Amino acid sequence: MKRSEIIPELENVLGLEVGTINEDANIVDVPQWDSMAILSFIAFVEDQFDLVLEGDQIAEVKTFKELFDLIGDKFE
Repeated sequence: MKRSEIIPELENVLGLEVGTINEDANIVDVPQWDSMAILSFIAFVEDQFDLVLEGDQIAEVKTFKELFDLIGDKFE
């Protein structure tokens, strides 16, 4: 999966319209970003990238860019 493909996937997980979020958006500004969304994102990353993220790592990020940076070099 390419980095550019993760935003629409995340919007789908959160039940948002495509184009609602971008990498610079603050996570706290998205009301749908709750504990269930975090768990869904962790499961998605594990399934797509074979990478296990910890809740503590996610709790530290402020923007979606920082969130996607946790995936690192696992993108195509």
